[in-house]
Amino acid sequence: MKLLGALLLIYAPCINAQDTLRVLFVGNSYTYSNNLPELFTGLAASAGRPVLTAMNAPGGYTLEQHAGNPATIALINQGTWNYIMLQEQSQYPTIPYYRLNSFYPAARALDSLIVINGAQTVFFMTWGRKHGGQQMINGYYSYPFVNFFQMQDTLAAAYTEISQELEALLSPVGNAWAQAVILDSTIDLWQSDGSHPTLQGSYLAACTFYATSFNSNPMGLAYTGGLTLEQAAFLQYAAWTIVLHADIAPPRLSRELSLQVSPNPFNSTATLNYELHVPGFVSLKVYNTAGRLVITPVNGWRDAGAHAVSFDGSNLTSGLYLYTLTIEDQATAGKVLLLK
Repeated sequence: MKLLGALLLIYAPCINAQDTLRVLFVGNSYTYSNNLPELFTGLAASAGRPVLTAMNAPGGYTLEQHAGNPATIALINQGTWNYIMLQEQSQYPTIPYYRLNSFYPAARALDSLIVINGAQTVFFMTWGRKHGGQQMINGYYSYPFVNFFQMQDTLAAAYTEISQELEALLSPVGNAWAQAVILDSTIDLWQSDGSHPTLQGSYLAACTFYATSFNSNPMGLAYTGGLTLEQAAFLQYAAWTIVLHADIAPPRLSRELSLQVSPNPFNSTATLNYELHVPGFVSLKVYNTAGRLVITPVNGWRDAGAHAVSFDGSNLTSGLYLYTLTIEDQATAGKVLLLK
Protein backbone atom coordinates (compact mmCIF):
# COMPACT_ATOMS: atom_id res chain seq x y z
CA MET A 1 0.00 0.00 0.00
CA LYS A 2 1.34 3.45 -0.90
CA LEU A 3 0.78 6.78 0.78
CA LEU A 4 0.35 9.57 -1.78
CA GLY A 5 1.24 12.93 -0.34
CA ALA A 6 -0.13 12.15 3.10
CA LEU A 7 1.18 13.11 6.51
CA LEU A 8 0.80 10.86 9.52
CA LEU A 9 1.32 11.82 13.16
CA ILE A 10 1.81 9.08 15.72
CA TYR A 11 1.81 9.78 19.44
CA ALA A 12 3.39 7.53 22.02
CA PRO A 13 1.41 7.11 25.25
CA CYS A 14 2.26 9.04 28.43
CA ILE A 15 4.45 11.59 26.69
CA ASN A 16 6.48 13.83 28.94
CA ALA A 17 7.51 17.03 27.18
CA GLN A 18 10.87 17.06 28.97
CA ASP A 19 12.09 13.65 27.91
CA THR A 20 10.21 12.88 24.69
CA LEU A 21 12.30 12.08 21.63
CA ARG A 22 10.86 13.74 18.52
CA VAL A 23 11.58 12.07 15.21
CA LEU A 24 10.50 13.03 11.69
CA PHE A 25 10.58 10.31 9.01
CA VAL A 26 11.09 11.53 5.43
CA GLY A 27 10.92 8.79 2.79
CA ASN A 28 8.54 6.74 0.69
CA SER A 29 6.77 3.37 0.81
CA TYR A 30 9.76 1.68 2.43
CA THR A 31 9.12 3.94 5.42
CA TYR A 32 5.32 3.80 5.16
CA SER A 33 5.03 0.00 4.83
CA ASN A 34 3.81 -1.65 8.03
CA ASN A 35 3.78 1.82 9.66
CA LEU A 36 7.49 1.79 10.50
CA PRO A 37 7.32 4.88 12.76
CA GLU A 38 4.65 3.16 14.86
CA LEU A 39 6.83 0.06 15.26
CA PHE A 40 9.68 2.30 16.39
CA THR A 41 7.37 4.10 18.81
CA GLY A 42 6.15 0.80 20.25
CA LEU A 43 9.69 -0.45 20.84
CA ALA A 44 10.65 2.78 22.56
CA ALA A 45 7.51 2.78 24.71
CA SER A 46 8.23 -0.77 25.90
CA ALA A 47 11.59 0.54 27.15
CA GLY A 48 9.92 3.46 28.95
CA ARG A 49 11.15 5.96 26.36
CA PRO A 50 8.36 8.25 25.07
CA VAL A 51 8.61 9.14 21.39
CA LEU A 52 6.67 11.49 19.15
CA THR A 53 6.96 10.87 15.40
CA ALA A 54 5.72 12.38 12.17
CA MET A 55 6.05 10.95 8.68
CA ASN A 56 5.89 12.23 5.12
CA ALA A 57 6.27 9.23 2.82
CA PRO A 58 4.63 9.51 -0.60
CA GLY A 59 4.99 6.35 -2.67
CA GLY A 60 8.11 6.23 -4.84
CA TYR A 61 9.37 9.61 -3.63
CA THR A 62 13.02 10.63 -3.90
CA LEU A 63 14.92 12.97 -1.60
CA GLU A 64 15.15 15.39 -4.50
CA GLN A 65 11.36 15.52 -4.60
CA HIS A 66 11.23 15.99 -0.83
CA ALA A 67 13.68 18.88 -1.09
CA GLY A 68 11.10 20.66 -3.23
CA ASN A 69 8.02 19.45 -1.36
CA PRO A 70 6.29 22.22 0.66
CA ALA A 71 4.89 19.68 3.14
CA THR A 72 8.32 18.22 3.88
CA ILE A 73 9.90 21.66 4.17
CA ALA A 74 7.12 22.84 6.50
CA LEU A 75 7.62 19.84 8.77
CA ILE A 76 11.38 20.37 8.97
CA ASN A 77 10.86 24.09 9.61
CA GLN A 78 8.77 23.34 12.69
CA GLY A 79 12.11 23.22 14.45
CA THR A 80 10.86 20.79 17.09
CA TRP A 81 12.64 17.61 16.02
CA ASN A 82 15.60 15.84 17.60
CA TYR A 83 16.18 13.52 14.64
CA ILE A 84 15.06 13.65 11.01
CA MET A 85 15.37 10.32 9.19
CA LEU A 86 16.10 10.60 5.46
CA GLN A 87 15.31 7.60 3.24
CA GLU A 88 16.21 7.75 -0.45
CA GLN A 89 14.37 5.96 -3.24
CA SER A 90 15.66 2.38 -3.13
CA GLN A 91 17.47 2.31 -6.51
CA TYR A 92 18.98 5.81 -6.66
CA PRO A 93 22.08 5.13 -4.50
CA THR A 94 23.01 2.15 -6.71
CA ILE A 95 22.86 4.00 -10.05
CA PRO A 96 25.92 6.29 -10.41
CA TYR A 97 24.05 9.01 -12.33
CA TYR A 98 21.28 9.35 -9.74
CA ARG A 99 23.61 8.89 -6.78
CA LEU A 100 25.81 11.80 -7.87
CA ASN A 101 23.21 14.06 -9.48
CA SER A 102 20.16 13.53 -7.26
CA PHE A 103 20.74 11.63 -4.00
CA TYR A 104 23.85 13.45 -2.81
CA PRO A 105 22.78 17.00 -3.79
CA ALA A 106 19.32 16.52 -2.25
CA ALA A 107 20.82 15.05 0.91
CA ARG A 108 23.12 18.06 1.25
CA ALA A 109 20.24 20.50 0.76
CA LEU A 110 17.97 18.76 3.25
CA ASP A 111 20.78 18.35 5.79
CA SER A 112 21.51 22.10 5.64
CA LEU A 113 17.85 22.86 6.37
CA ILE A 114 17.77 20.27 9.16
CA VAL A 115 20.87 21.67 10.84
CA ILE A 116 19.54 25.25 10.63
CA ASN A 117 16.44 24.04 12.45
CA GLY A 118 18.46 22.52 15.26
CA ALA A 119 17.92 18.83 14.47
CA GLN A 120 20.24 15.93 13.67
CA THR A 121 20.14 14.23 10.27
CA VAL A 122 19.92 10.44 10.35
CA PHE A 123 20.23 8.52 7.09
CA PHE A 124 18.02 5.45 6.75
CA MET A 125 20.22 2.98 4.86
CA THR A 126 17.83 0.86 2.82
CA TRP A 127 18.24 -2.78 1.78
CA GLY A 128 19.02 -4.39 -1.56
CA ARG A 129 16.50 -6.25 -3.69
CA LYS A 130 16.05 -9.89 -2.68
CA HIS A 131 17.72 -11.22 -5.83
CA GLY A 132 19.89 -8.24 -6.71
CA GLY A 133 19.69 -7.54 -10.44
CA GLN A 134 20.59 -4.57 -12.60
CA GLN A 135 18.65 -1.42 -11.67
CA MET A 136 17.50 0.93 -14.44
CA ILE A 137 15.73 4.30 -14.39
CA ASN A 138 15.23 6.45 -17.52
CA GLY A 139 18.09 4.81 -19.39
CA TYR A 140 20.62 5.00 -16.53
CA TYR A 141 21.88 1.70 -15.12
CA SER A 142 23.47 0.25 -12.04
CA TYR A 143 26.01 -2.55 -11.96
CA PRO A 144 24.31 -5.94 -12.67
CA PHE A 145 24.21 -7.17 -9.07
CA VAL A 146 24.36 -10.95 -8.82
CA ASN A 147 22.53 -11.13 -5.49
CA PHE A 148 21.20 -9.16 -2.52
CA PHE A 149 24.57 -8.96 -0.79
CA GLN A 150 26.31 -7.35 -3.76
CA MET A 151 23.56 -4.73 -4.10
CA GLN A 152 23.63 -4.14 -0.35
CA ASP A 153 27.37 -3.45 -0.45
CA THR A 154 26.77 -0.63 -2.94
CA LEU A 155 23.90 0.83 -0.91
CA ALA A 156 25.98 0.70 2.25
CA ALA A 157 28.91 2.44 0.55
CA ALA A 158 26.69 5.22 -0.83
CA TYR A 159 24.92 5.92 2.47
CA THR A 160 28.17 5.74 4.43
CA GLU A 161 29.90 8.21 2.09
CA ILE A 162 27.20 10.89 2.34
CA SER A 163 26.67 10.46 6.08
CA GLN A 164 30.39 10.85 6.71
CA GLU A 165 30.60 13.90 4.45
CA LEU A 166 27.76 15.60 6.31
CA GLU A 167 28.78 14.27 9.75
CA ALA A 168 25.29 12.84 10.04
CA LEU A 169 24.16 9.72 11.88
CA LEU A 170 23.65 6.55 9.88
CA SER A 171 21.11 3.88 10.79
CA PRO A 172 22.41 0.78 8.96
CA VAL A 173 19.07 -0.92 8.37
CA GLY A 174 20.20 -2.61 5.14
CA ASN A 175 23.26 -4.04 6.85
CA ALA A 176 21.03 -5.38 9.63
CA TRP A 177 19.02 -7.13 6.91
CA ALA A 178 22.24 -8.66 5.60
CA GLN A 179 23.11 -9.74 9.13
CA ALA A 180 19.73 -11.44 9.55
CA VAL A 181 19.99 -13.23 6.19
CA ILE A 182 23.49 -14.49 7.00
CA LEU A 183 22.25 -15.83 10.31
CA ASP A 184 19.09 -17.37 8.88
CA SER A 185 18.82 -17.72 5.10
CA THR A 186 15.14 -18.74 5.41
CA ILE A 187 14.04 -15.49 7.05
CA ASP A 188 11.18 -13.68 5.30
CA LEU A 189 12.11 -9.99 5.08
CA TRP A 190 10.85 -9.16 1.57
CA GLN A 191 7.32 -9.08 0.22
CA SER A 192 6.60 -11.03 -2.97
CA ASP A 193 7.94 -8.15 -5.10
CA GLY A 194 11.42 -8.76 -3.69
CA SER A 195 11.62 -5.09 -2.70
CA HIS A 196 9.17 -3.93 -0.03
CA PRO A 197 9.45 -5.18 3.56
CA THR A 198 7.35 -7.75 5.31
CA LEU A 199 6.42 -7.08 8.92
CA GLN A 200 9.65 -8.81 9.94
CA GLY A 201 11.64 -6.52 7.66
CA SER A 202 10.00 -3.38 9.05
CA TYR A 203 10.38 -4.59 12.63
CA LEU A 204 14.09 -5.16 12.00
CA ALA A 205 14.32 -1.60 10.65
CA ALA A 206 12.56 -0.30 13.78
CA CYS A 207 14.99 -2.22 16.02
CA THR A 208 17.88 -0.68 14.10
CA PHE A 209 16.41 2.81 14.53
CA TYR A 210 15.96 2.14 18.25
CA ALA A 211 19.57 1.05 18.68
CA THR A 212 20.79 4.05 16.65
CA SER A 213 18.55 6.66 18.28
CA PHE A 214 19.07 5.63 21.90
CA ASN A 215 22.51 4.01 21.63
CA SER A 216 20.85 1.18 23.50
CA ASN A 217 20.33 -2.57 23.22
CA PRO A 218 16.84 -3.52 21.97
CA MET A 219 17.25 -7.13 23.08
CA GLY A 220 14.65 -8.16 25.61
CA LEU A 221 12.12 -5.43 24.77
CA ALA A 222 8.59 -6.78 25.18
CA TYR A 223 7.03 -5.07 22.15
CA THR A 224 6.92 -7.48 19.19
CA GLY A 225 4.72 -5.56 16.74
CA GLY A 226 2.63 -8.65 16.13
CA LEU A 227 5.52 -11.07 15.59
CA THR A 228 6.22 -14.11 17.73
CA LEU A 229 8.60 -13.67 20.65
CA GLU A 230 11.18 -15.83 18.86
CA GLN A 231 10.99 -13.76 15.68
CA ALA A 232 11.23 -10.48 17.58
CA ALA A 233 14.17 -11.65 19.72
CA PHE A 234 16.14 -12.75 16.67
CA LEU A 235 15.56 -9.44 14.86
CA GLN A 236 16.44 -7.43 17.98
CA TYR A 237 19.69 -9.39 18.11
CA ALA A 238 20.49 -8.78 14.43
CA ALA A 239 19.98 -5.03 14.83
CA TRP A 240 21.99 -4.81 18.04
CA THR A 241 25.04 -6.64 16.72
CA ILE A 242 25.21 -4.42 13.63
CA VAL A 243 24.58 -1.04 15.26
CA LEU A 244 26.49 -1.10 18.50
CA HIS A 245 29.29 -3.64 18.03
CA ALA A 246 29.19 -4.39 21.73
CA ASP A 247 30.63 -7.49 23.37
CA ILE A 248 28.05 -9.76 21.78
CA ALA A 249 28.66 -8.37 18.32
CA PRO A 250 30.97 -10.15 15.91
CA PRO A 251 33.70 -7.85 14.54
CA ARG A 252 32.94 -8.94 10.97
CA LEU A 253 30.41 -11.51 9.88
CA SER A 254 31.77 -14.22 7.63
CA ARG A 255 29.67 -16.45 5.41
CA GLU A 256 32.71 -18.74 5.15
CA LEU A 257 33.00 -19.41 8.89
CA SER A 258 30.24 -21.79 9.96
CA LEU A 259 28.93 -23.50 13.06
CA GLN A 260 26.35 -26.29 13.11
CA VAL A 261 24.14 -27.13 16.11
CA SER A 262 22.80 -30.65 16.52
CA PRO A 263 20.08 -31.34 17.39
CA ASN A 264 18.25 -28.02 16.99
CA PRO A 265 15.82 -27.72 18.73
CA PHE A 266 17.26 -29.74 21.66
CA ASN A 267 15.91 -30.67 25.07
CA SER A 268 18.99 -31.12 27.25
CA THR A 269 22.36 -31.11 25.51
CA ALA A 270 23.34 -29.98 22.02
CA THR A 271 26.64 -30.33 20.17
CA LEU A 272 28.19 -27.26 18.58
CA ASN A 273 30.35 -28.28 15.60
CA TYR A 274 32.70 -25.84 13.93
CA GLU A 275 35.69 -26.01 11.62
CA LEU A 276 38.72 -23.73 11.54
CA HIS A 277 40.77 -23.28 8.38
CA VAL A 278 43.60 -21.72 10.37
CA PRO A 279 44.59 -21.90 14.04
CA GLY A 280 43.73 -18.94 16.24
CA PHE A 281 42.08 -17.58 19.35
CA VAL A 282 38.46 -18.73 19.34
CA SER A 283 35.58 -17.38 21.39
CA LEU A 284 32.19 -19.11 21.41
CA LYS A 285 29.51 -17.43 23.52
CA VAL A 286 25.82 -18.13 24.07
CA TYR A 287 23.30 -15.45 25.11
CA ASN A 288 19.65 -15.42 26.09
CA THR A 289 17.19 -13.11 24.33
CA ALA A 290 17.72 -10.40 26.94
CA GLY A 291 21.35 -10.16 25.83
CA ARG A 292 22.78 -11.83 28.97
CA LEU A 293 25.76 -14.13 28.51
CA VAL A 294 24.77 -17.57 29.81
CA ILE A 295 27.73 -19.75 28.82
CA THR A 296 31.14 -19.52 27.12
CA PRO A 297 31.89 -23.05 25.86
CA VAL A 298 35.12 -22.00 24.12
CA ASN A 299 37.49 -19.16 24.90
CA GLY A 300 41.07 -19.83 23.93
CA TRP A 301 43.54 -20.99 21.28
CA ARG A 302 42.43 -23.77 18.97
CA ASP A 303 44.26 -25.60 16.19
CA ALA A 304 42.96 -25.77 12.64
CA GLY A 305 40.48 -28.53 11.91
CA ALA A 306 37.08 -29.78 13.01
CA HIS A 307 35.96 -29.17 16.58
CA ALA A 308 32.94 -30.12 18.66
CA VAL A 309 31.82 -28.76 22.01
CA SER A 310 28.83 -29.56 24.20
CA PHE A 311 26.15 -27.00 25.08
CA ASP A 312 24.54 -28.11 28.35
CA GLY A 313 21.05 -26.64 28.71
CA SER A 314 20.03 -28.68 31.75
CA ASN A 315 20.13 -25.63 34.04
CA LEU A 316 18.52 -23.25 31.53
CA THR A 317 14.88 -22.52 30.84
CA SER A 318 13.19 -23.35 27.56
CA GLY A 319 13.50 -20.70 24.89
CA LEU A 320 15.62 -19.16 22.15
CA TYR A 321 19.37 -18.74 22.63
CA LEU A 322 21.79 -16.87 20.39
CA TYR A 323 25.44 -17.65 19.81
CA THR A 324 28.50 -15.95 18.36
CA LEU A 325 31.64 -17.70 17.18
CA THR A 326 34.66 -15.47 16.56
CA ILE A 327 38.20 -16.18 15.45
CA GLU A 328 40.57 -13.29 14.90
CA ASP A 329 38.61 -10.80 12.74
CA GLN A 330 35.99 -13.24 11.49
CA ALA A 331 32.73 -14.27 13.10
CA THR A 332 29.44 -16.03 12.61
CA ALA A 333 26.30 -16.19 14.68
CA GLY A 334 23.01 -18.00 14.87
CA LYS A 335 20.21 -19.28 17.05
CA VAL A 336 19.34 -22.48 18.86
CA LEU A 337 16.07 -23.47 20.51
CA LEU A 338 15.90 -25.26 23.86
CA LEU A 339 12.64 -27.17 24.42
CA LYS A 340 12.14 -29.09 27.65
